[in-house]
Parts: sequence; C-alpha cells; structure tokens
Amino acid sequence: MSNLPEWETKLGTCGYSNQGRVLADVRELLAQTRSLSAKVEPYVFNTGRTANLLSLAGTIPIHFKRKQYNIPVRLLVSTDYPNNPPIGYVTPTKAMRIHRGHPNVDESGVIYMTYPIWIKGQSNLSMVCFELMQKFSIRPPVYAAGTGVRVNRVVRPGAAGQYGNQFRKPHPAQRPVVRPDVKQTPVAQPIAQPRHPHAYLYPKTNPYIDAKAQEKDRLLKKARELLTEGAHERLATQKEEIDRLLACESKLKQGKLYLVQSKAGMFSEKKQLEETTANMKKKIEEVTQWIAENKDKKLDVDTALGGKDTWSKQILQEVAKDHAIGDTLYALDKALEDGRVSLDVFLRQVRRLAKQQFRHRVLALKIMERQQQRSAMEM
Repeated sequence: MSNLPEWETKLGTCGYSNQGRVLADVRELLAQTRSLSAKVEPYVFNTGRTANLLSLAGTIPIHFKRKQYNIPVRLLVSTDYPNNPPIGYVTPTKAMRIHRGHPNVDESGVIYMTYPIWIKGQSNLSMVCFELMQKFSIRPPVYAAGTGVRVNRVVRPGAAGQYGNQFRKPHPAQRPVVRPDVKQTPVAQPIAQPRHPHAYLYPKTNPYIDAKAQEKDRLLKKARELLTEGAHERLATQKEEIDRLLACESKLKQGKLYLVQSKAGMFSEKKQLEETTANMKKKIEEVTQWIAENKDKKLDVDTALGGKDTWSKQILQEVAKDHAIGDTLYALDKALEDGRVSLDVFLRQVRRLAKQQFRHRVLALKIMERQQQRSAMEM
C-alpha cells in the first residue's frame, strides 16, 4: 500500500497545468500551517462546469487585541495555478457570524483581497495565507453569534511569525464564484464530516461597529434615491421632448409631401403655360404677317367675312341659320302676344323651328371640334 496522503494520490484527477508546482506549494503550506488539511473534491463554477480541485480547509491563526483566534477558511487551488491565485472562503460555524461591511469578506464568505497583484509563477499559497493572517488580524471577518461561548485556546506558537520577511508581496486570491457549504473541524480530523466544536476563541460580539461604514451606507442610499428621483424627472422631461419632436417630425413629413406634390403640379402647369405661350407667339406671328401682307389691299366688305376653307364657311352658314331661327321665334312670340296667331299655330311652329335650330347648333359645334383637332395635329 502507498504511504502517500489521499489528496496526493487523487491530485492527477484535477487536471492541473503545473501539478509539480501545486504539489510542492501545498506541501510547504501544510508544513507551515498544520491546522489546514488537503482534500480533492468537486467544485461547481458559475458557468455550471464541474471540476475536481484541491481544497485546503481548516483554520488560520490571527492575533486581535493581544489574543489569538483561529479563523475557519477554505482555499481551492485553481486549475491554472500558479498563473492565478486560489479561490478563498471564510467558512463560519453555526456559532459564528460574518462581519457585515468587512473590506475583504462579503456576507456569503467570499474572500476579496486588496493586496498587490498576483505575480504569475512567483506567488504561492503560503503568501496568500500570510496575507490573510495579516488582514484578519487587523479586522476579524467573523464574531461569535451569542454570549457565553466557552473558549479553549488552541495556539501553535509562532504560527504567524514563522513566515518572516520572505513574503514581501502577498497577492490576491482568485475571484470565487460559489461558496461551498463546508464547515471546519479541529486539527487532525478529516474534513469529510465537517463540524466545528467550541474549541477556538472568537470575539463574543461584533468588534467593529463601523460608524463610518454606516454613515457611508446611509449617504449612498440617499444618493441613490436622489439620483433615481432625478433620473425619473429627466426621463419624463425627455419623453415630453421626444413626443414634441415626433409630432414636429410628422408635420414636417406632411409638409414635405405637400411641397413635393405642389412642385410636381407647378412643373406640369409651367409646361402647359410654356406650350400655350408658344402657340400664342405663333398666332401673333401669323396675324402680324397677315396684317403686313394685307396692309395696302382694299377689302370687299361682303367677302371680308367669308371663311378661308369649306368648314369655316359652313360654320358661318350654320351660325347664321341659328340666329335667323332665333329671330323668327322672337317674331312668333310677339305675334302671339298681339293675337295675330293662335296658340296651336304658335306651338306647332315653335316645335318645328326649335328642331331645326338644334340641328344647326350641333352641326356648328361638330365642325368646330374637327377644326380644333386638325389645328392640334398641325402644331
């Protein structure tokens, strides 16, 4: 049987890119901090991916107000270690509470370190633990949930001081995703069945009632309310302005359509006027030429009003007949008034003359239409 620890035999299932470096650094950390123990276990990332990671669970010693306390923590070595730092959690027991507003630990136990940037290939797990001891000694992340907690101090002298000055640049842990539900156990007991007896000393009450933090939270809340109120007001104003601009845009579009239609109508009318002007100029030229040609000629009054062609002469005849019938109807009307003709004779003659007048007028109109069509074709 192999004498290797169980975590070393399962280390190959984790898929570490630098397994030799992980093995060396974990051995070094376990030798320096014996209150930690190693174990390979599955870890679920925020993407849903599951991977086996090496977990270092237990406690790290801190010194607060001249007393030593043991803080339960859990470190998960990332798959690309040492290029990225480990994932860190504070894992309080049921008798503990995480201090709200802690600068390095949120309420779910996730550790966020503010030490210098992790140096790829140079930083290690021992540096992380040393930095956690220093930060938590300034401000413990947990406190006792109630009073009357029995305290048995478990102290390994020199646990925090054995690092010396070799860790000049402690570096931050990798941003964790999911807080594992693991509680801590006393040293030398397996972590598979986590429990934490009252064997460590913790502050019985929250040692930090941070007035500045409370005031900061209050001011931030008030600022958020003011910003929200201002944003709503600006949104309402902007909405009104947008509605006004949209209405203006609609009117402009309607005006544009009207202008386009008006422009098209004006172009059409301009074309018609240009054609009419050209025709009038042509007629003026013809009349001017005729006047010039007939200036010195003596015209016969009887023949001056005759038509130039057959259609013109026929129109004159039809119009003359129309007017003659009109005169006859007028004379009949006067004769009826004077009693020179009877009513029956008047109606019979009016009916006959009206038919003739209608035929003459229709014929004259037809001839005029033909003349206009011929003139248009000649142009």
